[in-house]
Amino acid sequence: MRRGQVAIYLLLVLVALFLLALLNVDVFDVVRGKNRVQNGGDAAALAAARKQGRLLNEIGKLNIAHLVAAAENDARTCEELTMEQRRLALLGPVEALRLANNAAKKNGMEVRDEFAAILHEHVEDIRLVYSGGTNEEGEPYPEPYPGAWTEYATAIENVISEGLACGPDNVEFYGAQGGHYLLMKDFYHAIAGENWCWFHWHAEGLLNSYSSYTDWSPLPTRSENSMENSEIFNLHVRAWKGAITDLLSTNEIQHICRVYGDGEIPQEQLAESFILTNRDQVWFLFESGRWGRWFNGLSLAGEDDGYEFPIVGEIKPEYNVRGCAAITRCIKEVESVALESTSDVVWAAGAKPFGTVENFEGETDVVTALKSFVVPCFTNVRLVPLDSVGGEDLATADYGWVTHVRKHLPFYLEHGPMNAQGCFYCLQLQTWEKKYFRDGGIRWLKYYAGTCIRGTGGGGSHGGTSHGH
Repeated sequence: MRRGQVAIYLLLVLVALFLLALLNVDVFDVVRGKNRVQNGGDAAALAAARKQGRLLNEIGKLNIAHLVAAAENDARTCEELTMEQRRLALLGPVEALRLANNAAKKNGMEVRDEFAAILHEHVEDIRLVYSGGTNEEGEPYPEPYPGAWTEYATAIENVISEGLACGPDNVEFYGAQGGHYLLMKDFYHAIAGENWCWFHWHAEGLLNSYSSYTDWSPLPTRSENSMENSEIFNLHVRAWKGAITDLLSTNEIQHICRVYGDGEIPQEQLAESFILTNRDQVWFLFESGRWGRWFNGLSLAGEDDGYEFPIVGEIKPEYNVRGCAAITRCIKEVESVALESTSDVVWAAGAKPFGTVENFEGETDVVTALKSFVVPCFTNVRLVPLDSVGGEDLATADYGWVTHVRKHLPFYLEHGPMNAQGCFYCLQLQTWEKKYFRDGGIRWLKYYAGTCIRGTGGGGSHGGTSHGH
């Protein structure tokens, strides 16, 4: 072999080695980027959930202080305690967003404008609509306490001004959400992918009965009670007005004060208190539709709410409780040296606070033991599967989705599909309105529905999985 040919082969080997080295660098950067964004997302979710637990404990402590003040017939203190609980429920979770943001930054996440875009717009809604406008029923938005909307808007603005390195995903705006196919991302993706098995498991009746956009029921609206909570990292508590003696027996009141307070209340005070029987008093309870057992489908009211998802193994009783949670999303840009391009690595993480209510007279449910009365029982936080807490369909980081829900859907329900440029969801609704498309799904299911296997979640380019990490 001539020396020139050896040089050519050597050059080819060197080029191959160089490309292999670049590839290794790329793989290393991608793996490191994913690890960093996962750490950032997990840390942010845990920080927010930890704050949620502290807030619930504070509200619970104030509930107990309210019991003591009521037994002493101290009306002024009772009113002050209720006001503080209202402020904690509305403003406290916004502070949880600040803590989540700080945790994300400490783990190397950078500020991204898209995390704040929807919240910027929403602050204007709070100032212009909540503070003087009316809801869909034509009624003014009730303030949880005087000046609440101004404080709420300012609190969100202050967090945004620091620059958001994580997005709060399970945001529950005071408006339409939940319980409607048009508010499920999976519905649109099933249309886009002609995933007829999704319809078989979730919406076969809709597929068979639907004729046009006029068939849709109105989008659901949130009750006024929900407006006592922050839309960001909602605690899912409610201010219940009534006589506490209609909710708790004397023995249960003493049990709460003994276990979670400074001791039992003197019996003569309980007997002589007129505030404990006053039906204008406000006490903070867990929202019964949100808090309950996870895995047997029973709500606080003891009704089957159908809330189940696949698990492996057993769950400890103290962790078998639904309720509030925090879902955060982090994004990190990773550069490819070999391809001379960049791509985003996305990670969404869910976490929630947990605690154990001490059983009373043989009660075994975590929350119903004390009839949904909030007590300071939360002691730890855990990462949880995203679809076990819900809310990922409400991601403020997904500007296109939130814009579709808040701006495009009202037009669609009144006029039919719209040509919103760049809106993936609007395109799917255009497809959905075509009768031949739906007929194709009906025919497919007639012959192949037996081949459908219910999914249990999976991974993807967005980091994490539907059922955990």
